[in-house]
Amino acid sequence: MDARETAEIEALRANFAAVPGEVAAALGVASLDLGGGALAVRVSAVPAHPFLNHAVGISTVEQLEAIARFYGDDRHAVSPAPGVDLDAPLLARGYEPGHAWMKFSRGATPPAPASTDLVVAEVDGSRGADFARAAVEGFGEPDAFAGWLARLPGLADWHCFVAYDGGEPAAAGALFVHGNLAWLGIGATVPRFRRRGAQSALLAARIRRASELRCTLLVTETGELVDDRPSGSYRNILRAGFEPQYLRPNYVLEG
Repeated sequence: MDARETAEIEALRANFAAVPGEVAAALGVASLDLGGGALAVRVSAVPAHPFLNHAVGISTVEQLEAIARFYGDDRHAVSPAPGVDLDAPLLARGYEPGHAWMKFSRGATPPAPASTDLVVAEVDGSRGADFARAAVEGFGEPDAFAGWLARLPGLADWHCFVAYDGGEPAAAGALFVHGNLAWLGIGATVPRFRRRGAQSALLAARIRRASELRCTLLVTETGELVDDRPSGSYRNILRAGFEPQYLRPNYVLEG
């Protein structure tokens, strides 16, 4: 598996392993190891969410069969591993091309300064609720997600950051470390605090932390640039020194 995919997939695997039992039951949370580094995840309560109902790193038709059994009638997306051509079998099964994601990577060199009037801090488990609150409000997810995300700060290999406006959690961002790989994700800003540089500052803080942890390859991803979609995340990632690597297709099967 391409290391740029491995970092994200292992973060996704660890994230789903952290979900509390009561949250898993309420939201219909499940994951399936497909072998070869591939993973499928599901949150039945939010079937339209592309990140939470997604099979990644797919390289074989046999994995597609396992995916069909796992999701049943739930809407979901499938992303073949880089360099793997599964177009024909996916289209034959009723999948349609969706909005592709751009994968970015960079080394751990120091980031450019990021200007914000917010105060960025790495938080541990004692402030997990702050991280969860900013992420849930920023993404517009159900409140039940807060009990899940609040567990990430302080877990092994997770480094979670919050941008504060005074004592108010304004934005969140996470760093997951897998060996010398680092994945930056779960970046969200509460709507009333947007346009104050929160995500640029959170990217810079996570890059510095990854450097301290001796990571050598940092990766992240966001939606492909298209005319009718917001591109703020894409621009922030470029400003933080990441370089586009490849477009990853997302094939969607409507439930």
